[in-house]
Amino acid sequence: MSQGSKLAFKVWAVDMGKFVIVCNLVAILSVVVIESVTGLFGLKYWTDYVFFSLILQWGVATLFFMYPPMGGMGASDDRADRVADSMVDRSLADEVDANRFSDNTVFCIKLILSGLPAFVMCIFVSLYG
Repeated sequence: MSQGSKLAFKVWAVDMGKFVIVCNLVAILSVVVIESVTGLFGLKYWTDYVFFSLILQWGVATLFFMYPPMGGMGASDDRADRVADSMVDRSLADEVDANRFSDNTVFCIKLILSGLPAFVMCIFVSLYG
């Protein structure tokens, strides 16, 4: 492994660690605030809060993957719109869409990975708790 790739991996690991910490804190604080304001979930144990933060993170990842931001506006049924649309060069727009899809996929993978500590904690508590 070259020196440059080791450095790139270290930078990625630090950024991922920061993302995991911030994402978990935001998710748990969101669950705590919603629970304390509404009492909607009826949570009693700390593992309940961890589980709901996991569901929140993985749910957001699923929604972003299924419905990406600016995923396309769809085709028009109007014939004039279709003809005018066919005259437009879409090469740059397709490149931007590909980059946006790639960034969205990376964000979803980060959210899935940020939920893994909570998932491991829930499994550990259910087996040994």
